[in-house]
Amino acid sequence: MRFFYRVAICFLALAGVQVAAGQTNPTKSGAGAKPPQQAAGAAQTPVVEPKPGPEIERLLRSLGGTWAIKETFSPDAALPTGDTGAGRVVWRPGPGGYSVIEEYESKQSRRSVTGLAVFWWDEAEHGYRTIWCDSTNPGGCIQFKNVARWGGAQLVLVEDYEIKGKKFTFKEVFGDITTAAFTQTLYGGEAGGELKVDQTIHATKLTRGATGETRK
Repeated sequence: MRFFYRVAICFLALAGVQVAAGQTNPTKSGAGAKPPQQAAGAAQTPVVEPKPGPEIERLLRSLGGTWAIKETFSPDAALPTGDTGAGRVVWRPGPGGYSVIEEYESKQSRRSVTGLAVFWWDEAEHGYRTIWCDSTNPGGCIQFKNVARWGGAQLVLVEDYEIKGKKFTFKEVFGDITTAAFTQTLYGGEAGGELKVDQTIHATKLTRGATGETRK
């Protein structure tokens, strides 16, 4: 902080010297003096606003809008008989259109869950960075280390993580994408082993009519 303060003082002192020099050496006037350049007629360079890249446009073209969802949860230790859920998701542009936001809400047999995801393009990694936050996570949000990428017509995210020294793999696939529907499948399992389906989400596009939202 002190360094920046000294730089500011030196800058002000230099500016004062320049002002003093201008006062002691006034510009000569007379027949030989050149008139100052007129800035009023100078062409103004237009400000070009950056636009969202084609990767963001593709994500919105594929998943943008409001969708009704039906979910199936596979049996596990917490849910020996599995579970089902229903709700909706909204995919929309983020601030400036440079990201994509997913808003999720689901009513399941034991609880209601809300969630929020943000996707943005990482040019260096050639994939989408993403953060996921939901009402069941006491830690707030998860920022995935890996990026999601298109594999043909599917959007795929694969992430490795560790619990108590044991390594696991999470995989998420958005597939069967059409203008009217898509399927989101979440897999899990031990790293290097066979991944099993943990959750399947079937989404149906909703359109907004005179009487509210209806299935497309």
